[in-house]
Amino acid sequence: MKFLVDEEYGYRHWVWETGKSRKEMVAWWSSLETVDPFFFNPASSLPFGKIYPLPEDCQDIPEVLGYFHLHEDYDSFMKIEGENYYHKGHKPL
Repeated sequence: MKFLVDEEYGYRHWVWETGKSRKEMVAWWSSLETVDPFFFNPASSLPFGKIYPLPEDCQDIPEVLGYFHLHEDYDSFMKIEGENYYHKGHKPL
């Protein structure tokens, strides 16, 4: 699956080509205790696939099948086809 990654409310945007299926992504995301390792520089910390930055104007976004908001444990989520998924360590405010 390919995802648009929104880092910290639009600070930076990335495209992540995971090489994983939806089922694999949901299982991986759902088992995470925290998203802290991925905050600030997901390009060097996401554990698989390829990730590349989008230009600041976010023009020419490639077609993706999912979306990630990566920030902190209380607000990070993954969305696929309109369905939100939260990691194991999600702690809503």
